[in-house]
Amino acid sequence: MPAREERNTTEVERVSVKQVEAAYRPGVWLTDMRRGKVGQLMEDWGARVRLRAPGGGREWEVEQGRVRPATLEERERAGVPGAFVVTSYGTVTRRDEA
Repeated sequence: MPAREERNTTEVERVSVKQVEAAYRPGVWLTDMRRGKVGQLMEDWGARVRLRAPGGGREWEVEQGRVRPATLEERERAGVPGAFVVTSYGTVTRRDEA
């Protein structure tokens, strides 16, 4: 039986971090998957990012691999102002007016 090929996780992590760096810009709303909190991206420090809650307050750090874009529902629950949707008519409106 052939030996199993071992993956270099360091290389995989590096690629993952590069993809995240290219995808997220300051100001975007992200979900910290470890804490389940929504925050706005304030700074990118390489392998880590700083997020701030929608109402302001203390920023926290999280590894880039532990964040993803916040869904509309997550942003609304967190109190992010201006959560908009596209209606069936193609117009953009506030979610509570749709």
